[in-house]
Amino acid sequence: MITPETPSTAQQDEAAVAAVRRGDPERYRELVERHERRVFAVAWSRLGDAALAEDVTQEAFIRAYRRLWLLGDGAKFSSWVSTIARRLAINLGLSHRRELDRRERWALEQPASAGPDHAEDDPPCTPETLRQTLAELPPAHRECLVLFYLEGKSGAETAAALGISESALRVRLHRARAAMRERLEDKLAGSLSQLGPAKTLVPAVMAGVLASSSAKAATAGGAGAAILGTLAKFSPFKWLFLFVPLALPLIPILPGVFFQLWRRRDERRNFRDPQGFRARLHGQLGGGWLVRFFILLILIMLFWLMQTNQIGGRKAPFLLIGLFSLVATGCLARKLEINRSRAQIAQAAGGLFMGVVCVAIWLGWLPIPVVFFASLAPSLASLFSKRALNAPLRMDCNLFLRAGQGMLPPASGPAQKASSARFDRPALRAFARFLAESQLAFDFRWGTGGLTLFLPAIKSRPILNWSRIFPSVGDNSRLVLGWDGSVTAHCGKKDAADLAALPGSTFSDPATLENEVAVAVTAAWRHFRAGKMSLAAQAAGQIPESEIFLVPPDRTRANRWQRIFFGGMLLVCAGLIGTAWLFSERLSGMKPIAVTETQVRAFLNDTGPNPNPKVAKFNEADLAVFACLVLPPTNLYSPEGLRQMREQVTSGCGFASVKQNGWHALAVGEVPMTSVPLLDGWITWDDLGLTSQACAEYLHQNKSANASRFATGRILTPENAWSWVDQKHWQVNRLNLYTFNTLRWLRALNCLDLVDRDELIRRIAAVQDLSATPSPGEPVLHDWRDVRGLFFTPCYPALQDTFFAVATLEMLGGLDRMDREACIQGILRRHQGRGYFTSPMDSGNYNEYHIDGSTRDTIAAFETLRLLGALDRVNDLDQWQFRVASYRSSKPDAHGVRNLTWDEVEAWVCQQRLANILRERKENPSAPVHSLLEP
Repeated sequence: MITPETPSTAQQDEAAVAAVRRGDPERYRELVERHERRVFAVAWSRLGDAALAEDVTQEAFIRAYRRLWLLGDGAKFSSWVSTIARRLAINLGLSHRRELDRRERWALEQPASAGPDHAEDDPPCTPETLRQTLAELPPAHRECLVLFYLEGKSGAETAAALGISESALRVRLHRARAAMRERLEDKLAGSLSQLGPAKTLVPAVMAGVLASSSAKAATAGGAGAAILGTLAKFSPFKWLFLFVPLALPLIPILPGVFFQLWRRRDERRNFRDPQGFRARLHGQLGGGWLVRFFILLILIMLFWLMQTNQIGGRKAPFLLIGLFSLVATGCLARKLEINRSRAQIAQAAGGLFMGVVCVAIWLGWLPIPVVFFASLAPSLASLFSKRALNAPLRMDCNLFLRAGQGMLPPASGPAQKASSARFDRPALRAFARFLAESQLAFDFRWGTGGLTLFLPAIKSRPILNWSRIFPSVGDNSRLVLGWDGSVTAHCGKKDAADLAALPGSTFSDPATLENEVAVAVTAAWRHFRAGKMSLAAQAAGQIPESEIFLVPPDRTRANRWQRIFFGGMLLVCAGLIGTAWLFSERLSGMKPIAVTETQVRAFLNDTGPNPNPKVAKFNEADLAVFACLVLPPTNLYSPEGLRQMREQVTSGCGFASVKQNGWHALAVGEVPMTSVPLLDGWITWDDLGLTSQACAEYLHQNKSANASRFATGRILTPENAWSWVDQKHWQVNRLNLYTFNTLRWLRALNCLDLVDRDELIRRIAAVQDLSATPSPGEPVLHDWRDVRGLFFTPCYPALQDTFFAVATLEMLGGLDRMDREACIQGILRRHQGRGYFTSPMDSGNYNEYHIDGSTRDTIAAFETLRLLGALDRVNDLDQWQFRVASYRSSKPDAHGVRNLTWDEVEAWVCQQRLANILRERKENPSAPVHSLLEP
């Protein structure tokens, strides 16, 4: 029964939550340590599976951190995070149940198999537990249970063996079973009281918290987060916070709304005639930009939902944007035939560049952040160009509007209908460019009668002015330049209605305006052919901007400040992205090791008593065996330190209790506390009271009895894979450090013949990521090109899994079954220099590939390249360093003394061994390269 929390615990939670909100994420570690077991118990009670419960526990704490600002009262953190875990467990349990149902249905349809991969599940009560419980019973009870159940004797045979009647046997069996049941229940109660994850999840949770860029929202704002947390305590505000995530995309465009309002006010005041038709037309466009803003807002919200995998997928928006940009670019490129102004060329080039980049991102050829740089150039060009890419502010680019306002020269007669000369396409195209580059035409169409030019509308009615990009349709105003030099004008119905409604217009009837426009254009064309550009502009009613505006439109105060603000924002964003790219190592929190041999020796040889028996001492050997790939050599130990370390190893994990049993030779390989130190030179066979020959003989003599222990289904451990990005779950069989060391141990004993080499090689090689279509039984990977060539299972460290797989294939003689070159390229792509490796930039906020540049990643990369013979392809091997995360590094205590961590010791040992390897290679380049794992 879970007792209510004491006020002191609630107060500690409240203080820790407040500290995290103030910007101290390390205080979150206290919350995880304090409530880890409780959250795990909640998840386990729903799932009944320890591995799944660990996944849910880790995810619950990470989600709680990301949403910490939604928690009103920090003292309620325990119940809040438990609720999150309960909901996650329910959802995961449902999906897990559906997956099991599908597998059961599939199994019923398949023929039965007796292979090792279909071995029965482990019994709910382990043989070791039954054996220990049986040993605790009185001899009389134990004897009847062994004879009746274990030896399979009948009731009469058992009674005869015990010298009692069958009725007495039944009574004794009943009492023995009751005693057995009582002891098992006691053990179960004790196990439940100590229910918790197999290992602490604090490092994994904190790694996810600190590596998640989106998780920084927990500490963002400081005082703002505190205010929001206070408001969240009051019920009227609680429902509002459900909509806060959807409002996040609004933040980047709010400055644009402000500057748009300011710009419109300055533009209106900038007209020399504030009561003229230009100012009135400008005022009538007030609602159009607001509608366009809301449409843009909806598109941004949709894009954000796709990025968070709530709709479509993370890269689906890039395909849509890319296809739209390419189609729009095709239409814009077509219009370059009549409009080759800088603005038009820049718009077409920017659309092409954006379309190509977005499609490349969707295909996985480029990382997502590249889209920012793709949009940077056209954005800057639009901000700093004197003529914007939207409709000009003159508001008089319609020839019929100019005619109605008396801006065109008076028509002295009908337009010229024919000419003795014939004009070809270049001649018509040249004059069309003159009109289009003055914004008097925006689209065209060739026909049998000549060149048709479409005119911009008097009022910009469309919500989004697609006609400026895509081919125009409908009853637009237009001009027809004939092959014989004639000009025909047509006034569209919408333009005629707008012109008639405009105060001060001299509109009479469409036919009169059409004739006036045709005459003016004919005159302009005649002057254009004569090379008199100024007269041609006057004939078309073109007025200098100085006669329309008080100051040039690009020099208004709002425009100046908008360029300063957004130009600065773009440069700052570019600087931040560039900094994150150029200085990713410094920003990662991974620091090259900087300890001395003296400090390492002091750490290893601290043989003093443990000041806190409830917590493992920082230098205990079992921590190193389970946390390190590389153990320090024994020559760093003093005699007393070496003796203490070997005592810990040889008595750890129950090995001492089974040394006297006949199967203790097998236990050497199954207990990492003995097999790993034995392989890495910490202990010898003499320390175990065994010999390698005796151990190998035992394994071969009991080959049939131990077959299930070395079956492929046991070597490839069943585990749960989880994609944080795609929110998917799989049951997989994978290599891990434990099974990798088991195979190392079998190789050391020349007992690899106990495993099914061919089947194991086939299963391991199938995990290599080589295409979008995975091998049967392997999960579908998102953005598979990011880690192409690596052996990757979602939610597990890609480089370390690759090392285990390649090393195992090398031990089994199966390197020819993998794509060596793809693996080498996959590792080198992740190398950022000096032995620092990172995940792809767009692998999700959780660093799903789990490549963080730590010592283990560097070891895995070095060893894999060594096994594949590709170390020569690394140009800076002599500059490689081994790094430790800042939160896993030692800190000076109150006396200034640093108690190292095993991470730091492992990194220091690897740095020394790498220096020795490089020295040996320099002296003898043809000699084989030693492994970092070799003592």
